[in-house]
Amino acid sequence: MPVPRLIPIAHEPDYRTDRIGNYDDGIFLASAWDHHAYVHLFDHDGAYRRSTITRVKDRAALGETLDGLLADLSGKSYGDIAVQLFQTHQDGVIFGLIDESGDRAGDGRHVDWVELHPDRLGFHEPWDGLYDT
Repeated sequence: MPVPRLIPIAHEPDYRTDRIGNYDDGIFLASAWDHHAYVHLFDHDGAYRRSTITRVKDRAALGETLDGLLADLSGKSYGDIAVQLFQTHQDGVIFGLIDESGDRAGDGRHVDWVELHPDRLGFHEPWDGLYDT
């Protein structure tokens, strides 16, 4: 099954996809990685709009920084989402949901695969929103 136009991502409370959901103006996907806190925003149809990515010197402040970035989203509710592929760059880091389909194991078999960067969460058939790391 080829990569769908909208990639489902399941909400997992208190884990790696715990800060995703909807808000009044669309859909959000937020996380922290290394020294970066980020929020990606999408319209109601899952099309990418923009990202806010903040580099934090003290990793202990990542959670607080991320909460601050999310505070301005009115009508925020956490839950499953489905968004289109996108990518952006900051500080030499790729952020995005990128199609990495191909021969992933080196055995000649094609695998349809989408990866969330820089988190390295992989999405694939049956496209149910669950991921592999």
